[in-house]
Amino acid sequence: MNNKFCIIGLTVILLGIGIHKLSAQSTADNFYDTMLISDEIKTEESAESAKDSASQLLNAKPKEIKVDSPLLRSHQKRIRQSKSSSATADKTLKDKEPAPFGLTWGASYDEVKGEGVILTSVGQKDYVNNFSATHLPKNIRVFREVILTFGIENELWRMIAYGNFLDDTPSAEKILSLYNQYYKLLEEKYGNAQQFYTPNVINVDKPLGNGKTETVQQEQAIGNPNFLKELQNGQAFLYATFENGQVGAALSVNVDGQGKSYITIEYKNLTIMKAREQQALDVL
Repeated sequence: MNNKFCIIGLTVILLGIGIHKLSAQSTADNFYDTMLISDEIKTEESAESAKDSASQLLNAKPKEIKVDSPLLRSHQKRIRQSKSSSATADKTLKDKEPAPFGLTWGASYDEVKGEGVILTSVGQKDYVNNFSATHLPKNIRVFREVILTFGIENELWRMIAYGNFLDDTPSAEKILSLYNQYYKLLEEKYGNAQQFYTPNVINVDKPLGNGKTETVQQEQAIGNPNFLKELQNGQAFLYATFENGQVGAALSVNVDGQGKSYITIEYKNLTIMKAREQQALDVL
């Protein structure tokens, strides 16, 4: 009888230890999940997830791993709320460089807001301190939204403009016309234009004679009768890049889940990007 009680007691103790370990492991997992993984990483961007190719081409540096913590959020809040001029003392760009929409590259949050721009915080994957900007000094009605990225350093170094939604034709005629128009403008301003097209590939039967056929693969052309659907399904991609040594731009054609077409133009200040890369290299 005593032996039975001993065995039962030992079993209870072992079970207790196992449950404690599982509980501790679960607590640790929740801790790291809460502290290290931000909501931006957990949540996919619904409208842009299949349209990042143009953006990735300009990202010569490795993707940064974003760490979300109370200290980091506090630091970001101080950056946005600080009114002191000390933040501008160590600017990467010593001289003012004009940016699209009447803005200035390297400007701080407060400097942009001081221009009368209304900034609303938004989340974007892989970027820190992003704000939807309205009442810009210069604007074009073609674009429905412009997002500015200041980064941890509180310097405007990136912006992306989203075009208005268009009710297009099956061949994407309207968006291709707009794409070609802005392709020429960006080429004229920044130069070094390069277009990248990934076509949809279909199987077709090629006659060989004597009633025989051969199945071959055929690339679909830009603007083919099903081009809008191909873009929407991610079967085809069309974008172009431009750069002049100081600024890089990427122009892309997009179609949302409702079949509405639109363009995006993403700008990045290459001088600030290279400075950040050099800072990282100096630390490593």
